[in-house]
Amino acid sequence: MPEMQLSWQPGFSLSRKPAKRPVPRRNRRQQLEFVLEHPQRACRGRRSPSVITLTQPGALSDSSREHSIIVDTQRASFQSEAVEEHGQPIDPSLGTLNDDSSIRNEGSPDLGTVDASTEPRLSSCHSEDQFACSRAPEPMTGEHTVAGPGPDDAAISALTNSPSPFITSVPPSIEYSSLTQRFKPILNRYNSEFCAIPLTFHLRINPFRYRTDLDPEPPFLVHAVMALAGHHVNSTSTLSHRHTALQMLRQSLNAFSDAEAMYSVLDTIVILFSLDETQSMLGTWSTHLVGAYGLLEACGGIKTLAMSSRIESQIGILTWWDAITGLLSREDCVFPYAYFDAVLSNQHKREWDFFGLCGCPTRLAEIVMQVARLSAERQKSCLKRDSEFDNTAISKIEQLLESWCHIPAVTAFQDEDCMHQDQDVMHCSEAWRHGLLLYIFRVFQWQPGSSVPTTILYRARVIVDHVVSCRDVNMMSKQALLPLFFAGCELQDRLTRTKILELCSVWDERTRYHMFRSTIPLLQEVWAEQETKGFENVWWGQVVDKQHMATAHTLKMRLCFG
Repeated sequence: MPEMQLSWQPGFSLSRKPAKRPVPRRNRRQQLEFVLEHPQRACRGRRSPSVITLTQPGALSDSSREHSIIVDTQRASFQSEAVEEHGQPIDPSLGTLNDDSSIRNEGSPDLGTVDASTEPRLSSCHSEDQFACSRAPEPMTGEHTVAGPGPDDAAISALTNSPSPFITSVPPSIEYSSLTQRFKPILNRYNSEFCAIPLTFHLRINPFRYRTDLDPEPPFLVHAVMALAGHHVNSTSTLSHRHTALQMLRQSLNAFSDAEAMYSVLDTIVILFSLDETQSMLGTWSTHLVGAYGLLEACGGIKTLAMSSRIESQIGILTWWDAITGLLSREDCVFPYAYFDAVLSNQHKREWDFFGLCGCPTRLAEIVMQVARLSAERQKSCLKRDSEFDNTAISKIEQLLESWCHIPAVTAFQDEDCMHQDQDVMHCSEAWRHGLLLYIFRVFQWQPGSSVPTTILYRARVIVDHVVSCRDVNMMSKQALLPLFFAGCELQDRLTRTKILELCSVWDERTRYHMFRSTIPLLQEVWAEQETKGFENVWWGQVVDKQHMATAHTLKMRLCFG
């Protein structure tokens, strides 16, 4: 046996190991399979998930098999929605809702599917351990499962600690159980800001407010509120939400079985009416009114209906809209007078009144209801040559209006602010009183071709003065739009006409209710007709009737001044 010799190389030390003989490195590829599935749709239809396969080089174990990691990638998208809706507070300035950060998929008509999602839950996995916490879902009936053995703990641990570019942290997710929870910031802003715009001032009993105590909440009501809120911030989803609300509302009319469902339908009709007023003063108002009246009658009518302050305020605003539409069209009202009378009988017990709703005192609102029905009777008599209208009732109403005066509130002289508030109420009330007197003259007394008395012109000027005298701080004067329209049709002074147009433009800009904007071309058409045919030969009723007849629509298009 030959003798073995060991030689020590210079510079060798125990801290240095002998060089390892080079061995060809095996290039093993790690396969990652990502299952892309929607949590809601998977619960419903159990569809086959889409699989994304990513490969990463590297040896994680000595076995020759490939490990499959199943990861729920939907968590990231849900978290992004949670951050977008709850991460930043709503800017009090307008224009935040039209961004996708406020409402995800708001333009899609199928937002009603959101309310079918599971209860909200926060993922227990931290962002840095998301892959380690991921587990393959339990096999479900009809669900496609990924072939191949599952990963062991060592493989997952090695994968999460490797510096691969494919490994990213997935934040925890939030799933919404209802539309109300999903759109809660927008609904809260609607209740605190937008629902008070149609009112004269803030009322504790507000017929436009969204009720947050509904369980479950009707999706058609949520969509109606979202449509109205979307309009106020110029969101592109307004029409989509309105379409969805109407579609769901029609389906629910044949299915509601209790009083609570009826209340929700009535809430939706009131909000949709207000939404249509934001678009124009010309609309199919009778559709909403007939639907509301039919709903109340189906529940037993005004005599058997359980009345609360909210229901009474809603009936109050519906009968008001009905009367205002009837005044302009001189047609029959949809609601019988008994509905208004029932609301009026309990007025002293409630926390709202007609002035708070529409800017017209309760006594004058009662006269509006009566005059609207008398004008429809007179219009019918004019169409029948052998009948004659009795002016006795309208003469008594005219005398009541002549003698009516504003009574200051008990707190009118408590301090300066209360004094100003009471004066604003007086100016708005007087505008309505003189406006009704102008209406009675034109509809019941004036004959085409006859001159207009100076007393009528004086009343028109007084209306303008009262409207202008209201302070601008709360825009109470906007509630006198109809009297101002009557006054504008009687006056020929250009400066006064310009002032009226400016008021309509300011109200439109500040409230975003475009019925104010629609008043401008209507007045301009009346003035153009007067220039062409003579002031004594034209009145506003001719132009209004032309507007009603000009629209080619299957439903009756009528004007409503709010």
